[in-house]
Amino acid sequence: MYLYVFSDTAILTCPSLSPLLEPISALFNHWVDLQGDSGITPLSLWLRAGISYGEVLYVDHLQNSDRIRTIPFLDTSLPKAYKLETIRKGSRVFIDPAIPDDAFVGSKDVFFRWQQITGHGYAAYNVTEYLWPAKSQHDTEHLARMTLKLHGWWSKELDKKEWSRDEYYESLIHLDETVKLLIRTSSAFCAGDSKRDLLFSLLPKTKSPHKNVRFEWGMWFQVLKGLVESETRCPADTHDVETAFDIVKWILAKGGFFSHFIGELKYSDYSGFGRRLKDLGLHQFE
Repeated sequence: MYLYVFSDTAILTCPSLSPLLEPISALFNHWVDLQGDSGITPLSLWLRAGISYGEVLYVDHLQNSDRIRTIPFLDTSLPKAYKLETIRKGSRVFIDPAIPDDAFVGSKDVFFRWQQITGHGYAAYNVTEYLWPAKSQHDTEHLARMTLKLHGWWSKELDKKEWSRDEYYESLIHLDETVKLLIRTSSAFCAGDSKRDLLFSLLPKTKSPHKNVRFEWGMWFQVLKGLVESETRCPADTHDVETAFDIVKWILAKGGFFSHFIGELKYSDYSGFGRRLKDLGLHQFE
């Protein structure tokens, strides 16, 4: 494994994917810890990454010396990685779809294959995302606490004022996307009461108007997805999910964003969520 640094970019090279996963996860986790207790500092640092593969190219006329350090050229894998890391904001890691399936053997649980990524940014299809918080948070209780901490940072900043679209996408979008990643990861790796308590704690408790529904509905969408897809047949659990969904639906309808929520269910990555909502009788699709 080799590390090269150029400007604000770190380039890691390794013959296989698996050895990269733990270091990347540890580095991303450390960078989140650097944010301090508030999450918003004069210098907010958020790592993003793309993983691709190819050949390392060397040329004879570029050599290391006491005054000059050279980085071997990486073929088309380097611009591919750069393109991948720009898919979305926040601390997220996307993988080149061209990497063969056998590269993921033994670690498939920490990857998610998007059919189409929605949200703020250009459309991206058939791309794999590395759920790095699952690798760094060996204890799911730590994962839950990290999710709560970053969600608390996001909520605190959001509550300070009514955010304009431009302001939000120039500042809070990195935190927004990172929290959603943590929610998806917690939904997949936390279990039982720990997951249930975490997810319910991230939802509104009463039917009251919200001034920033434009930016909250996507967060609630991810939380409800985690709850609905893991919902048991226990009547008490079903009732709690129904109540939570009813509150969110009321707030979104008042704010004019329930159609956005329903529209997201039309994408293939969320079709399972839509079916579960229909099975529970929480929404009738036209």
